[in-house]
Amino acid sequence: MNNQLLTYGKNSIRKHNLEKRQLQTMFFPNKWNFHYFFNLMKDCQQFIIACVSEIDHSWIIKLLVLLANGGRKIYLMMDCNERQKNDELFQAVICELLIESQFRIKIVVNTKKYESLPTNFCVIDGKVLITTSANWTINSFNKSHEWMMFDKKYDNIVEMIEIFEQMWNQFNFVTFINEDIALLDNDDSQFQPVFIYSQDCVFDTL
Repeated sequence: MNNQLLTYGKNSIRKHNLEKRQLQTMFFPNKWNFHYFFNLMKDCQQFIIACVSEIDHSWIIKLLVLLANGGRKIYLMMDCNERQKNDELFQAVICELLIESQFRIKIVVNTKKYESLPTNFCVIDGKVLITTSANWTINSFNKSHEWMMFDKKYDNIVEMIEIFEQMWNQFNFVTFINEDIALLDNDDSQFQPVFIYSQDCVFDTL
């Protein structure tokens, strides 16, 4: 009996340690934690999908453009309320993301008057899911008290990718018409099922 308990105890510890390695939480403001997050994105090899209410951090914007121009697939989902539609900073961010990436970055926006995006999250290469209280803004990373959770559990990653796909087709696709920002009704052609799921990893099929 004692040997059985010892074996059970060792297995429980191994399982607990594995789960700890698959789940990690960081807090902000903290420059080292920001660099860890930034470098995870920088090491992207295939795709980033992100559901983030606001983006204005210049480092992140430039990195997303660099990744897109380097062949990575970048899909962004953002909020766009009535105030933001006429906000010069918001328009400048959209312009930089789209024009500097030569429209390789794909963006949809939530224009629903009384509904913000439910949570901020992103998936990098199908290998890590990042959920966070922080927007990708200077204030969020430098001034506010925020948290960020890194999750490598396969089932959680797949679930959030599927949620992202469902949300994507409900929002407005952002483009330019006659040099003005235009919000178009989205359709399946803008974000096709680009991911296939296997037990080992998630593959980008584009």
